[in-house]
Amino acid sequence: MRNRALAIFVLLTMLSSSAFAIETPRIISRSDKVDKPIEQVFGTLKQYFTDSSLSGFRLNTSDQKTWTLVATRTDIDGANWNNWAFCKTSPEQMIYRFEGGTVSVTVQLQKAGKDATYTTVSADFHGDYGLGSRETTIDCVSKGNLETDLIAVAGDTPKAAP
Repeated sequence: MRNRALAIFVLLTMLSSSAFAIETPRIISRSDKVDKPIEQVFGTLKQYFTDSSLSGFRLNTSDQKTWTLVATRTDIDGANWNNWAFCKTSPEQMIYRFEGGTVSVTVQLQKAGKDATYTTVSADFHGDYGLGSRETTIDCVSKGNLETDLIAVAGDTPKAAP
């Protein structure tokens, strides 16, 4: 009986400690169906990323064979940053000041019928923080708002960048 109780205790301890060891992934893709043909969605997003006055992004690559677009936005202001990303900092870095951020966005499109496109967006955020002469770049977690906004752009006419 005593060995059984010890075995149960050890098992419960292992299960509870492993539950705390699981960390949420930093980059989580968002997906949705857009009721437009894939060629049109690709063209809309390519135009949006190419026109930096429209989006604030710079198009890095566009591959119509794989229906993939990659774009980057730098010098993200604090208001957009607070809407789009969250940075987990060490206790020492909590007093650092946000100086700007960068995001790399990957959009992957798939046909979802003749007049629909399955759109998946991933965003990789990096925040620049400083205190006096000390500066650091932190890998940050998306809040999902930028990805949702880009899926909306894919379904509509692009609007001016926030």
